[in-house]
Amino acid sequence: MNKKSVLVLFCFFLGFCFMVDAQSITSPFNNKALKNDSLKNGVSFIVTGHLHGASSNISGFPASTLLANIDAINGLNADFLISLGDLFLDVNDYYVLNYQKSFFDKLSIPLFNSVGNHDLSGNLYEGYFGKTYFSFVYNDNLFIYLDTEKNDGSIKGEQMDLFNNAISKAQQNININNIFISSHRPVWAENNPRYSAFFKDNTQTQFGSNNFETAVLPQLKELSDKSIYWFSGSMGGATPVSFFYDKQAGSNITFINTAIRDLKRDAILEVRVQANNEVIFKTVSLTGESLLDLADYNIEFWNNNLKSNVAPFNYRLIPYLTLQMIKHNYFWIGIFSGVIITFLLVMLKKRFRS
Repeated sequence: MNKKSVLVLFCFFLGFCFMVDAQSITSPFNNKALKNDSLKNGVSFIVTGHLHGASSNISGFPASTLLANIDAINGLNADFLISLGDLFLDVNDYYVLNYQKSFFDKLSIPLFNSVGNHDLSGNLYEGYFGKTYFSFVYNDNLFIYLDTEKNDGSIKGEQMDLFNNAISKAQQNININNIFISSHRPVWAENNPRYSAFFKDNTQTQFGSNNFETAVLPQLKELSDKSIYWFSGSMGGATPVSFFYDKQAGSNITFINTAIRDLKRDAILEVRVQANNEVIFKTVSLTGESLLDLADYNIEFWNNNLKSNVAPFNYRLIPYLTLQMIKHNYFWIGIFSGVIITFLLVMLKKRFRS
């Protein structure tokens, strides 16, 4: 076999490996795979959260602002879309079928989701879509998707092992310059006084504090030579805009919170990583609103605009919220536990009396 033949076979084998690797990164929602284009430099993707829209949307379909813009989203020619949780209001056959025909099948790019509390309602999500935490490297960029509903907002156990392994590999790979982490809850904001005025109506750790400051952040600080972007997607309907941005001077970590709520302010984030590894953000309105640059939606902006956007409680939601509570397995676990404890206390009381 001559040198030319060997070279041809080697190129074929290398191309096959690339093809297999690309096909292995496939969306569980629309079965579309990330394209591996060896001639393409950089990567582009869309980031948004809370795609079921308003908490009162019980139609079984995504937010109307999302559905009205599927063609526009496809027209951005992004490589994939990141959903930051609460993709669904609830997960069952009815919701999944409606999403499939109205959204998933019409989306021309792969979709990946960092689960939120609504996605896990009923514990059926993994049966439909698989693991709730995972990571992959695409065009020399690391993407980590976390499940912040597991362990009450802390990253522990197998999920922590996945996180540590991904970070360790990135640390050893000089070609990886950017790390993008996705979560539903802004766990980075819960224990930090810097963000104490924001996201108060989000789902938060119920018992004690999460372990972001003690276990997760120290790992990220070890990656001082890389740029880290943490996207979260839990924002109440009373928030002033669809974006929050914060990057402290001297830090390599940028925190971003973004979500839609079927409101006039709804917008998504377009992210483009250039060939030189520079990350460029573009805010894209879903309703035709004029928008600022992402970095302008900073702490100063939020301090100046948050109080004027406090929405009154919608009493029409009470029947819906009551129904959701009754349908949740935690409610019945609590009822059953209460009955058992009451029974035991009654029995103990009778025994002491006798």
